[in-house]
Amino acid sequence: MKLDIPETVDSHVIIQSQHSHRTWHASLPNGKIIMAFLNEEDPPMTFEPGANVPVCLTVADFSRGLIVMK
Repeated sequence: MKLDIPETVDSHVIIQSQHSHRTWHASLPNGKIIMAFLNEEDPPMTFEPGANVPVCLTVADFSRGLIVMK
């Protein structure tokens, strides 16, 4: 029997503070603080503390999330 386990999980984070021009400290809905980041190909963006931002997490590492802007 093959299990259909997803490789990624979509969620959202609340921006806490900016770490660099492409990374932010952010909190998941459960309160865990993670590093949220933009890919190098994405245009630079600015997020204020408290902003609600969508992210994609890999199931192997919930300590960082890719910011996904559509």
